[in-house]
Amino acid sequence: MRTTRWLHLSFTVSLAVSLVAACGGTDNNNANKTQCNDGIDNDGDGLIDFPDDPGCTSETDTTENSLPSPQCSDGRDNDNDGKIDFPNDPGCTAANQDSETDDCPSGPHCPQCSNGKDDDNNGVTDYPNDPGCTSAADPVEVTDNPAACGANVVIQPLPANGQVTGMLDAGSPSGLFSPTCGGGGAENVYEIIVQSPKVIVASTDVSGTTVDTVLYLRPSDCTNNSTELTCNDDAVGGSIAGASTLTYSVATPGVYYLVVDAHDSGASGTYKLQVDLLAGEGELCDPAVTSCGPGLVCRIPLGGTMNVCSQPMCNDGVDDDGDGKNDYPNDPGCTSPDDNDETDTCPGAGCPQCADGIDNDGDGQTDYPNDLNCTSASGTSESCLDTDAVMDITAVTTSGTTVGLHNDTHQACGSTTTTTAPDKTYRLRLTQKLDSLAITTSASSFSDVAAVYGPSCGGTALSCQSFDGPIALANINAGDLFLVIDGYSSGSGTFTITTHGVIKNGESCEGALVTSGVLACSATAACAGTAGAKTCVPAQCSDGIDNDNDGKTDYPFDPGCASPADNDEANPTTLPVCGNALDDDSDGLTDFPADFGCSSAAGTSEVFCSTEHDAAVLITGNVTTGTTVGKTNDETPTCTTSSTAVDVALGLYLPVPVKALQVDTIGSAFDTVLSVAATSCVSTTVLGCNDDGGSSTTHTSKLNLTNVGAGNYAVLVDGYMALSGAFTLNVNGTVAAGVACTATAFTGANAYLKCETGLTCTAGKCQ
Repeated sequence: MRTTRWLHLSFTVSLAVSLVAACGGTDNNNANKTQCNDGIDNDGDGLIDFPDDPGCTSETDTTENSLPSPQCSDGRDNDNDGKIDFPNDPGCTAANQDSETDDCPSGPHCPQCSNGKDDDNNGVTDYPNDPGCTSAADPVEVTDNPAACGANVVIQPLPANGQVTGMLDAGSPSGLFSPTCGGGGAENVYEIIVQSPKVIVASTDVSGTTVDTVLYLRPSDCTNNSTELTCNDDAVGGSIAGASTLTYSVATPGVYYLVVDAHDSGASGTYKLQVDLLAGEGELCDPAVTSCGPGLVCRIPLGGTMNVCSQPMCNDGVDDDGDGKNDYPNDPGCTSPDDNDETDTCPGAGCPQCADGIDNDGDGQTDYPNDLNCTSASGTSESCLDTDAVMDITAVTTSGTTVGLHNDTHQACGSTTTTTAPDKTYRLRLTQKLDSLAITTSASSFSDVAAVYGPSCGGTALSCQSFDGPIALANINAGDLFLVIDGYSSGSGTFTITTHGVIKNGESCEGALVTSGVLACSATAACAGTAGAKTCVPAQCSDGIDNDNDGKTDYPFDPGCASPADNDEANPTTLPVCGNALDDDSDGLTDFPADFGCSSAAGTSEVFCSTEHDAAVLITGNVTTGTTVGKTNDETPTCTTSSTAVDVALGLYLPVPVKALQVDTIGSAFDTVLSVAATSCVSTTVLGCNDDGGSSTTHTSKLNLTNVGAGNYAVLVDGYMALSGAFTLNVNGTVAAGVACTATAFTGANAYLKCETGLTCTAGKCQ
């Protein structure tokens, strides 16, 4: 019985041991396995062992609860491309990178060392076979080739900051030259490794450069002149003579060689080189930072989701505004290839003439490219051949520049030899007839030419003036006029245009040009009528009729007329002092025109030059003599700060409007300063002031005024510095056709007014 019980116990123990071993217990096979290789879900997350459990960094990891490793060093093929971790996966640029994602082998961002191509033509392809590849993510298959540009040409690496100070020695060996822009002296070569699309900008136009340089850029086939990518000798607009600047867009990653060459074998000296690698087309960018290369803009392309460096909308080959027209010069919203907005209003208001579907100039040709005067669909005029947009004159003063513009035309009054100056065209859109049009230009930085053309914007100019010469036109019909501002020969610069037109009576006095002051009724006309139908009409104060039956007619004789353009002769309830029949200032002279303190019968003061202490003299002839010796210094000329001299004031009566008035001190015995002002003599009312216009030798003065209204004026004779002496004052004026010529100012040998040349005083009027 004891034997049977022992056998039963022994069997029971053996069976228990066997069962424990079968359930993964600590038998000899499992005793040394880690949690990440033991077939057990040790952390209860439903995932067992490496690589399924992310808590396992490898099969030897002792716990299933470890922190996950970065994808590029976790031993897993995370992107299922058959390649694992750095340096084998092309999506891994470093072991600690947490993404293996890539677009290899054929995507646009696949690095050269994984694209299946022999990019450097050395007979081997990609990592790890190509010795030029440090990893599968290496963007270039470059193998350093110290003899790439020739056995005797030393290649230097470009510093990370792109800044180099170098020396070119005359007589040093030369192995390279540019077939397009020269060189051939001593050279230094810098290796530039481009890993993604870049714009290379290199320049020796940096302070410290003393040698005349030539810059050129070559690819890996450096010794082959025919592969040269770009070259520059002498940067346009550079600040250092002989310095060079080049810009080149590189789309393909690889190695490039920048050559700094001496202009010739005799050139030597130091240079400073600055090289910038700016983001190229397709590279990610931040619109808040200017990081894209020249010619590129940071934007989200049509259909894209991220900002990348791109060609401007008007040069990207895409119909960005969906109007069926792409880019400059075909899209009417594009003013140039650099324009980054294709938006336009075509068809409709604001559509430029070269895209509006209308034959605007009536030449049988419509829009770009059919109308040869249209250089693009955004052209604003079918009449003018102008590469740069034609601008409308909308204000009295218009500022502009010809800098950076194109040379489209040449003006007849410009140079007959050098004709390379750029020009700018303006349009004046007239909807009414004009009596006259005056245009003046001011260009201080270059010698300018101004020409006005009719609606055809070509042919013989209506007027052409050089060197800021004024343009005066008469009897202008409604329609377009074109003003071209050009350089006399080859110059360019900024300018200012002043434009003023006088509307014919009977024509509309409404519209934007009237509101802005470019156009106005004449000085003797009023803008009258109902809104929308107002026209210029002779004003009551200039119509030759005693409209209020007070026995006095028009300005300056009627007390109810404040100006020639006043359209109401009715006298105020209280008559002004210059028309009330009283000697208000007790000087023995009463009212206008007898009291020459009165500018007109509507004048509010009979006092002549209130600041004057010396007795005033009335001009009665074309020559008046006198002296300033012993007088007081009462007035300050507005045209010079160099006058503390004594002065005198004289009264000048103009009974009618004067078309041209000359006042001078020619024949005087001292250096004079001459002014004409209103009777108050206040500086803000000065019509003109002159110092040496009469003679630069004798320093006499001369003033020429135009379109001076009837009335009394003050003529002030002053001296330069503290000079004084005897003076001769000459006054001569001419009046236009139709103006009365019966006043005493027109009679006698000393007459100071007369009809203009070609007219005589007949039946009381100049005709």
